[in-house]
Amino acid sequence: MAWSQTYPGRASMVPAIRAYVRGLLTDSPRVDDAELVVAELAANSLQHTPSGEGGHLSVTVEVGPGRTRIAVSDSGAGDWSRPDATETLGDYGRGLILVDALADKVGHDITATGQTMWAELTWTEA
Repeated sequence: MAWSQTYPGRASMVPAIRAYVRGLLTDSPRVDDAELVVAELAANSLQHTPSGEGGHLSVTVEVGPGRTRIAVSDSGAGDWSRPDATETLGDYGRGLILVDALADKVGHDITATGQTMWAELTWTEA
């Protein structure tokens, strides 16, 4: 099952995005990780793409047995490379390293209108 929501490109939307994901994944044992992952992906999108300059971003959450895929789509140019923890020693830039550490799989897709960063989380069904 999948749900998608579009938000104005404002930092003030990040708490709403977190709440959206928490509401969809309330029963998941990885809900805290999912909330943190989407907050980092959204904040990164807003800080580094035109979406944060009066644009918008979309959050899609796919849920299946023992898994979820969280995707943040924005109007970015598609320039991305996997972060290197040894190069991120300043005050900023650790968000994608955190996402990479929490998620079981992370990816980046270029789309017709921008880009999508996504993360997959898995768990064992009880």
